[in-house]
Amino acid sequence: MDAKSPVGIKLESTSDSSVLCDDTNNCIDEMLSEMQQQDRAKQKAVANHTAVTDQHMRQEEHDENAFYNIHSVLPKTLKMRTGESDIVLEPKLASRLYVASNLQYDRTMMNRADVWHQVIVHHENGCSKAKILEALFAKFSYGDFFPVAYRRYINVDFFLLRMCHQVMVKLFEDELKLKVGQLELALSVRLGVARFQTGQIFPRQTIAKAVQERCDNAAQYGSSNLLNLDSFAEHVCLQELCINLGNRAQFEVVCSAIVQAINDNSCINTLRLSNNSISHISVLASAKSLRLVSLDLRGNRIKHPSSLRMLKQMPLMELYVSGNNLTEVPDYEKVLHSTFPDLLKLDTSLTRSTVTKLTHILDDEEEEEVEITSPGTLITETDMNVTAFQRYNMTPHWHKLTVQHNGVCNKQDILDALFNLLGKHMFFPCYYKTYSKEDEFLVQNCYDALLVLVRQRLKLPMPANNIVLKISLAMNVAEASDKDAQPLKKLERFVIKRFKLSCLDLCSMQTELNKCKFVDFSAKSPYTLRYIMEYAARKYGNTCLVLRLRNNELKSCEALESLARFYSLVSLDLRHNMITKITDLKGIPSNNITEVFLDNNPLCGTMHSSVAYVRIVRQFFGALRKLDGRPVLANFAHCQNYICVPEAYKFAESFVKHYFSLFDSFQRADLQELYHPKAQFSMTCDFDLDAAMPEEMMNSQQLRQASYIQHSRNLLKFKGNLDRAMPMLIVGNERICYVLTSFPKTDFDYYSFRIDVPVFTPERVMIIVHGGMREDEASSMGQNHSLGFTRTWMIQPCGMGTNLFHEALEYKITNDLLHMYDMTISGNEAFGQSSDPNTSAVDAESSMDSSINDSDDRENALIVFKQLTKLNQEWSKRCLEESSWNLKVALNVFLKLYESKRIPKIAFQHDNP
Repeated sequence: MDAKSPVGIKLESTSDSSVLCDDTNNCIDEMLSEMQQQDRAKQKAVANHTAVTDQHMRQEEHDENAFYNIHSVLPKTLKMRTGESDIVLEPKLASRLYVASNLQYDRTMMNRADVWHQVIVHHENGCSKAKILEALFAKFSYGDFFPVAYRRYINVDFFLLRMCHQVMVKLFEDELKLKVGQLELALSVRLGVARFQTGQIFPRQTIAKAVQERCDNAAQYGSSNLLNLDSFAEHVCLQELCINLGNRAQFEVVCSAIVQAINDNSCINTLRLSNNSISHISVLASAKSLRLVSLDLRGNRIKHPSSLRMLKQMPLMELYVSGNNLTEVPDYEKVLHSTFPDLLKLDTSLTRSTVTKLTHILDDEEEEEVEITSPGTLITETDMNVTAFQRYNMTPHWHKLTVQHNGVCNKQDILDALFNLLGKHMFFPCYYKTYSKEDEFLVQNCYDALLVLVRQRLKLPMPANNIVLKISLAMNVAEASDKDAQPLKKLERFVIKRFKLSCLDLCSMQTELNKCKFVDFSAKSPYTLRYIMEYAARKYGNTCLVLRLRNNELKSCEALESLARFYSLVSLDLRHNMITKITDLKGIPSNNITEVFLDNNPLCGTMHSSVAYVRIVRQFFGALRKLDGRPVLANFAHCQNYICVPEAYKFAESFVKHYFSLFDSFQRADLQELYHPKAQFSMTCDFDLDAAMPEEMMNSQQLRQASYIQHSRNLLKFKGNLDRAMPMLIVGNERICYVLTSFPKTDFDYYSFRIDVPVFTPERVMIIVHGGMREDEASSMGQNHSLGFTRTWMIQPCGMGTNLFHEALEYKITNDLLHMYDMTISGNEAFGQSSDPNTSAVDAESSMDSSINDSDDRENALIVFKQLTKLNQEWSKRCLEESSWNLKVALNVFLKLYESKRIPKIAFQHDNP
């Protein structure tokens, strides 16, 4: 009997159990048991002998204390621990040994797919295997890198590569050196050191087989619905492969295998990828169609939560991301909840998110996050000149900028500094990511802006922080596609959204541009504004009547050269910007604009007078008729003044309107309530009237002048005698009211008013009004005689209001100075020219009212209605008011009245300039 064959006893069948006695049966059982034990002992001995032999061979081959002779030409067999065919190293058949001093390699040999290449790392026992592999995978995180048969010795380590052309070329480009921390290790390469044969290890198939094994035996690794790839590199099938899923190519193979495995196993709805050094999580987007409800990504190297947006189609209810750098990003939970709205559990948080999913009204739904597929070309000192950098002029790919700030600057500080430096060039940061010590973003098609940074030696001045930040620039890190962010298209959609009723409303652009997904814009960037204006001119140049650019922090008008192509534009609003000097308006071309708003710009504070202000602004707007909402009259001596402080303007306008409304009305006695009980009133006049003339010889005009002269206390006429002047000072609100009510009834010309507020503080306000008025009595007699006046009030708070105004301060006049004089002939002729001759003072007040209180929509409707109907200001306003400011209704009313010839010719007369 063969000793190696198992022993078996064949029993004869019998129907009678009494044929053999019990002793005989027991004896047979004992013999059978003894023979089986002997057989098992022999098999165990053979197995132990084989195991000892294999272990002895492995110990001989993997002796880390042994010295490896890199110059040996003897063949060496690498035994595969995972069962694949052995690989035989044959140095004699390989190329010569390449070192740092010999980098002219054989390209043909390198490109061959039927051979293995040997990479040798010289460490002299000064660096561990783990650190070497970490440095290698950090260096080659994108390309195909599948190290096979890694062997360690006391002086060197080596591994084999096949079909990893990019990695091999990169090794030679880096002069066969590997930086590991502070160490720089030398490398040697031997091309074609072994032949590839059928049955040898094939990395991609091996990885896929390991994933499938975990799927097939899911219950053994945790649960039948769980694909557990935790610490995937430790899989028993991968002992001869160096696995690091931080390498994009390796992770792509794993993700492809995951999709195949789960598609074949409908029970699995949970995926665990923890502790795998994953950084390119966007690769997992290939599995986004899987119905996964739980994803474990703990202990990896995912830098930013936005990189998970590629997985938004997954119906995840559980997500684990602790142990990743993304948890250091501010508000990373909000980003993840907005990406996965059905998430019930994020790490240890069990509460459902109430974060509203962000809406990006300017974005195309098809836009996706850009996948960085290459480390790119890092710009070094040798590239920092115009000639060397020229080769990137026409590249359409994405480039990555990394700003190293060490936590001393935030995102907005960095963007402000970048746009301040590069605002004149096309520059749109995309996919901005914020980290604790550095920020990074991508740019595209911005060669001129990058050239400025290169000339700056990749340094970013931060004036606000008094520091200079260092920038690193990697060119061509990702290819561009149609689904990437398109900054210019976003701006075009923004312009279309902002155009309505012949008005292009570009007020406060930054607020809405901040809502754009993937792109950061700067509304005050000259290039951004120039592109917006050029696109608007092409699309709406013939139809746009009103352009509003308020609250955009504009410092100049150099980006407004496209105004020349807005052929129908009549109104331009530049309020609340940062225009500081008149030269900042030089970018404005020749135009037909009739209405301009410039108030609340620092420029207004530099003007010495309203006359100079109007004259300078007219240099840029030759057809100007209204400035800051007030008519610009031909006679500058009687035009409206322009006040630059908005609070003072509102206060003075309201007070002046209220005071003179009472003065012109039959309720002039109510002016007493506006004066402090101890207020002082002083009046002077300069009429050419002989004081000795008796009243019988005076005409009506002289009699009216005499009523003023009796209260005049002109010190020059008193020749410095204060004792005579003091009794003429009116003290007390009752006496003041008595004097004011004794004056003839008047009609003030509001369009002649010039208002100054030289003092505006919480303690006191000084208001000075220059203007003209006409007496009703003279007007009724057909006389056209006007008086000029200058009035100065000192106003102070004196308590709180009453009733509905109990929370408001109550102001009283404490000092009132009035000077009156005869108007010139031109002044008499100019009186009332700012409105229709039939327009009353009440209408003028109403006009003032509307200019103050009307909203932008009403103002816009008025401009559009005037332009379409050619009616003057008064009739246009009347039509709109009677139509409740509904432009369509007003136009219909106008057409009906026009067709029935019920509109008088005076309604079409232009407003007087």
